[in-house]
Amino acid sequence: MKKQMILFAVLAILIIGIGGVFMYRHFVLDQVADWGGMENPDAVSEPEEIREIPETAELVSFYWHQNAMSFDGCFTFQIHAVEQDDPILRCDYTDGETGERIAIGDEWNGEACPPVSLERWEELADFLCKAELSAYRAPPPGLMDATDSIIQVTWRDGDEQFTNNYDGTSAHDLQELLQDIAGEAYRKTMEETEAKSETE
Repeated sequence: MKKQMILFAVLAILIIGIGGVFMYRHFVLDQVADWGGMENPDAVSEPEEIREIPETAELVSFYWHQNAMSFDGCFTFQIHAVEQDDPILRCDYTDGETGERIAIGDEWNGEACPPVSLERWEELADFLCKAELSAYRAPPPGLMDATDSIIQVTWRDGDEQFTNNYDGTSAHDLQELLQDIAGEAYRKTMEETEAKSETE
């Protein structure tokens, strides 16, 4: 009899505990706002507005940063125009074919960043104009395993400059293009460095 009462008490505690967790998630986490008007941290954010890119617009800078649960899924690509010189590149990503981690350029030293040819820069600009990328929407803060992938593209049209923020979670063709551009810039820089060392 005593054992049955103990077992009953344990089961009651378990049921109350499970019920408490359910009630907390339903009435606290899933509510849009509380009495103080605080927004739900798990609420899905609204997508940002995307401006149409005029034919006369010029690409000023490109930045793509992705955070993911897998280290190989995390990367950064940054290219921006430099006055009277070719655009420069900084990136950090995992090569899908070799599995090698590639790090090119230095965030704090522009001279350590290899140049990107104007032809490849224009190719990237043309790709971005034609690509149907969706607007960026931040993942819910409470979703720990969500991939956060934001593409920030800045354009200049005459005296006006504007930035569009896109979602990069499914932009696989763009990622392949950037890795190709990065690989070409890196190889060219290495060849020039070797040639320079041989002449000295």
